[in-house]
Amino acid sequence: MKKIFSLIIFSCCLLISLATTKTESASKKNVGSKNASVKETQCNVSAYVIDKDPAGLNVRSAPSSTASIVGKLNKGESGIEVNVIASSNKWLKIKDSESPDDDAKEVYKGAGWVYATMIGTSTRGYDKGKVNLYKSPNKNGGTVGTIPKEVEVKLTGCHGDWAKVSYKGKEGWLARDDQCGASMTTCP
Repeated sequence: MKKIFSLIIFSCCLLISLATTKTESASKKNVGSKNASVKETQCNVSAYVIDKDPAGLNVRSAPSSTASIVGKLNKGESGIEVNVIASSNKWLKIKDSESPDDDAKEVYKGAGWVYATMIGTSTRGYDKGKVNLYKSPNKNGGTVGTIPKEVEVKLTGCHGDWAKVSYKGKEGWLARDDQCGASMTTCP
């Protein structure tokens, strides 16, 4: 009887040991894959800095508030226009930026990440009084409503040439034709 009891205890200990090893191994794989790469959605959107902080907007090396700061965008009087080339969660990857002064002075050269709601664009409506906000980044998916033309909206993401925007509690996708990335003028 003692031998059977000892064999049962040994078997249980062996199973627990194997299960613990598999769990630790799976956990290490998940941690590694989490840090391995950032999922980016590629896009091409013109926008401008709407952050009102006098210290400027931090440009970071990765889409995280703990990533190192690689530059600053100080708004100044004339605003700063940026090229948005990707998004990841609530972060936008920008490449190069300039001040729209007469000589279009370059403010930041290179690529980096900024928090999305610190970047905006305006709506243009041509002869319409309103623009459509779409459910998805295509005109076939239906709309979530309309917003006025020539108003500033916050960017929350992007996909291709579509801008995901927020305006007075409404969030949706703005088509390229309805975007105006100029900070100092209205678009035709």
